[in-house]
Amino acid sequence: MRVGRKPSRRLRGAVTNLTGDDRHLSDAWKRCLDPEGRPAVPVDWPTAVAPGDVRALGRWRGAVGPARVGNADPGRLPSDRGSRPLLTVAAWNASVGAGAIRALWDHLCGGHGVMAGPTVLLLQEVFATGPHLPAPTSSVVWARRIAGVPESEPRTDIVSFARAAGLSLVYVPSMRNGGPNEGAPEDRGGAILANVPLASPRAIELPFERQRRVAVAASVTLADHTIDLCSVHLENRAPWGRAWRGLGSGRRRQMAALLTVFPSARADTSVLGGDFNTWVGGRRESAYRLARERFPLPTQPDPRPTHHFEIGGRLRHSDHLMFRLPPGWPGDCRRLNDTFGSDHYPLLGTAGPHGASREQESRRSKP
Repeated sequence: MRVGRKPSRRLRGAVTNLTGDDRHLSDAWKRCLDPEGRPAVPVDWPTAVAPGDVRALGRWRGAVGPARVGNADPGRLPSDRGSRPLLTVAAWNASVGAGAIRALWDHLCGGHGVMAGPTVLLLQEVFATGPHLPAPTSSVVWARRIAGVPESEPRTDIVSFARAAGLSLVYVPSMRNGGPNEGAPEDRGGAILANVPLASPRAIELPFERQRRVAVAASVTLADHTIDLCSVHLENRAPWGRAWRGLGSGRRRQMAALLTVFPSARADTSVLGGDFNTWVGGRRESAYRLARERFPLPTQPDPRPTHHFEIGGRLRHSDHLMFRLPPGWPGDCRRLNDTFGSDHYPLLGTAGPHGASREQESRRSKP
């Protein structure tokens, strides 16, 4: 991906140094609306960036719309099925519209929709649109437009899908998806989508490498345990002036910062999933190894690669899903056999108390 508009010089300093027309950029990016467009309780923004990154991040912040947060009607959400429920988690890069999110959701829920067992999607590269996005100005930076279309369903933004499907949502944009002459305004970022209530929504801005990246976190309750969840998308490459950082050190820097604030101290159970962009060394990259020190399960991840590399289509290990679970909680992860229109395969994991019901697991494990 390339930047649509670049600042004329390397940006240094802090956001407090903004002057004139730039000063409005300092707060608007923290707005939060529910899926209906009404004001919502703001997400928390734990600090994970160095002061030297703030000025550069400010140019990207000014181009995005609000975070979108909301829980579905409790009457439409499933209660825990029995005393030992099983949580199903999928991590997937949806390729900014090309991935058929509805088809994946229907596959995971086996036709039961919101009344299936507790199910969570950790999503990257989803998009939002609408009148709440600011008009881009010369003060801001945006990314090149990506506008894939699924073969099996209409291209649908994540907010509209969550509202129509009756699901809980936390969506936080990382960057503007295209400039002023590239179609209807959109931004893109990460999201957590679930058929159970989502609590403690957080947005974790990562250290700046080439584009702004924001991890999305929230928690769910299962069998009297608080499970902290995070969807993360690390940088895929570095600017030309420091291209060597794209070989792995930039991603390690982002992962190290994320792990200072996630998982939360009060969570005894946590799940980290997303597109780590480990295109150089896969599971040998330091960002992955650093995460595995904190999230040791599954002990034997699915060995199959997950992403078709942009050059030549070679498959690589880019996407990962991992757990930190209480004693007696098994956790597993496997790759599905269908990309659902994306250039990434979804990863499907399950976790729960030992002896938890496996009815929905067997249903969802089918290719």
